[in-house]
Amino acid sequence: MATNWIIDSGQAWKLYLALAGFGGAVLCFTLAFFRMALGSGQFLGLTASGLVLGVGTFLWFVATVRCPHCHAKLVWHMVASRPHSSWLIDLAALEDCPKCHQTLAMEPRRR
Repeated sequence: MATNWIIDSGQAWKLYLALAGFGGAVLCFTLAFFRMALGSGQFLGLTASGLVLGVGTFLWFVATVRCPHCHAKLVWHMVASRPHSSWLIDLAALEDCPKCHQTLAMEPRRR
Protein backbone atom coordinates (compact mmCIF):
# COMPACT_ATOMS: atom_id res chain seq x y z
CA MET A 1 0.00 0.00 0.00
CA ALA A 2 1.28 3.46 -0.92
CA THR A 3 2.07 5.80 1.94
CA ASN A 4 2.95 8.91 -0.03
CA TRP A 5 3.44 9.39 -3.76
CA ILE A 6 6.53 11.55 -3.39
CA ILE A 7 8.24 8.77 -1.44
CA ASP A 8 6.91 6.02 -3.71
CA SER A 9 8.14 7.84 -6.83
CA GLY A 10 11.65 8.26 -5.40
CA GLN A 11 11.43 12.06 -5.28
CA ALA A 12 11.48 12.55 -1.51
CA TRP A 13 15.11 13.64 -1.64
CA LYS A 14 14.02 16.64 -3.73
CA LEU A 15 11.58 17.68 -1.02
CA TYR A 16 14.24 17.31 1.70
CA LEU A 17 16.79 19.29 -0.34
CA ALA A 18 14.21 22.03 -0.98
CA LEU A 19 13.41 22.21 2.74
CA ALA A 20 17.14 22.52 3.49
CA GLY A 21 17.45 25.31 0.91
CA PHE A 22 14.48 27.18 2.35
CA GLY A 23 15.92 26.69 5.84
CA GLY A 24 19.22 28.15 4.67
CA ALA A 25 17.41 31.17 3.24
CA VAL A 26 15.59 31.73 6.53
CA LEU A 27 18.92 31.43 8.37
CA CYS A 28 20.46 34.09 6.10
CA PHE A 29 17.54 36.45 6.74
CA THR A 30 17.73 35.81 10.49
CA LEU A 31 21.46 36.50 10.57
CA ALA A 32 20.92 39.65 8.49
CA PHE A 33 18.31 40.86 10.99
CA PHE A 34 20.67 40.31 13.94
CA ARG A 35 23.55 41.97 12.08
CA MET A 36 21.34 45.00 11.44
CA ALA A 37 20.21 45.09 15.08
CA LEU A 38 23.82 44.94 16.31
CA GLY A 39 24.91 47.63 13.88
CA SER A 40 27.55 45.48 12.24
CA GLY A 41 27.97 45.06 8.50
CA GLN A 42 27.00 42.29 6.12
CA PHE A 43 23.26 43.06 6.21
CA LEU A 44 22.95 43.48 2.45
CA GLY A 45 25.16 40.48 1.70
CA LEU A 46 23.19 38.15 3.96
CA THR A 47 19.87 39.48 2.68
CA ALA A 48 20.93 39.02 -0.94
CA SER A 49 22.24 35.52 -0.17
CA GLY A 50 18.94 34.56 1.46
CA LEU A 51 16.96 35.93 -1.46
CA VAL A 52 19.08 34.13 -4.08
CA LEU A 53 19.01 30.88 -2.10
CA GLY A 54 15.25 31.02 -1.53
CA VAL A 55 14.31 31.91 -5.09
CA GLY A 56 16.83 29.46 -6.55
CA THR A 57 15.56 26.66 -4.34
CA PHE A 58 11.96 27.34 -5.29
CA LEU A 59 12.73 27.44 -9.02
CA TRP A 60 14.71 24.20 -8.77
CA PHE A 61 11.91 22.52 -6.80
CA VAL A 62 9.31 23.62 -9.38
CA ALA A 63 11.43 22.35 -12.27
CA THR A 64 12.37 18.94 -10.86
CA VAL A 65 9.30 17.43 -9.15
CA ARG A 66 7.34 15.87 -11.99
CA CYS A 67 4.65 13.31 -12.64
CA PRO A 68 6.34 9.97 -13.41
CA HIS A 69 3.94 9.42 -16.33
CA CYS A 70 3.37 12.71 -18.21
CA HIS A 71 6.26 14.69 -16.66
CA ALA A 72 3.99 17.60 -15.67
CA LYS A 73 5.53 20.05 -13.21
CA LEU A 74 3.43 19.18 -10.16
CA VAL A 75 4.84 21.80 -7.80
CA TRP A 76 3.92 24.59 -10.20
CA HIS A 77 0.46 23.16 -10.71
CA MET A 78 -0.12 22.99 -6.96
CA VAL A 79 1.24 26.51 -6.32
CA ALA A 80 -0.96 27.94 -9.07
CA SER A 81 -4.16 26.13 -8.12
CA ARG A 82 -4.10 25.86 -4.32
CA PRO A 83 -4.04 28.36 -1.44
CA HIS A 84 -0.56 29.39 -0.32
CA SER A 85 -1.12 27.79 3.07
CA SER A 86 -1.87 24.31 1.77
CA TRP A 87 -0.17 23.69 -1.58
CA LEU A 88 2.68 21.67 -0.06
CA ILE A 89 0.31 19.50 1.97
CA ASP A 90 -1.93 19.00 -1.07
CA LEU A 91 1.11 18.10 -3.17
CA ALA A 92 2.10 15.35 -0.77
CA ALA A 93 -1.50 14.08 -0.60
CA LEU A 94 -1.94 13.71 -4.36
CA GLU A 95 -3.01 10.27 -5.48
CA ASP A 96 -3.29 10.97 -9.19
CA CYS A 97 -1.81 13.53 -11.55
CA PRO A 98 -4.01 16.58 -12.05
CA LYS A 99 -2.91 16.68 -15.73
CA CYS A 100 -3.01 13.08 -16.98
CA HIS A 101 -5.09 11.56 -14.14
CA GLN A 102 -2.73 8.56 -13.84
CA THR A 103 -2.07 7.25 -10.36
CA LEU A 104 1.15 8.74 -9.05
CA ALA A 105 2.17 5.76 -6.92
CA MET A 106 4.79 3.60 -8.53
CA GLU A 107 4.43 -0.14 -8.76
CA PRO A 108 5.13 -1.83 -5.42
CA ARG A 109 8.55 -3.41 -5.17
CA ARG A 110 8.50 -7.17 -5.26
CA ARG A 111 10.66 -9.09 -2.83
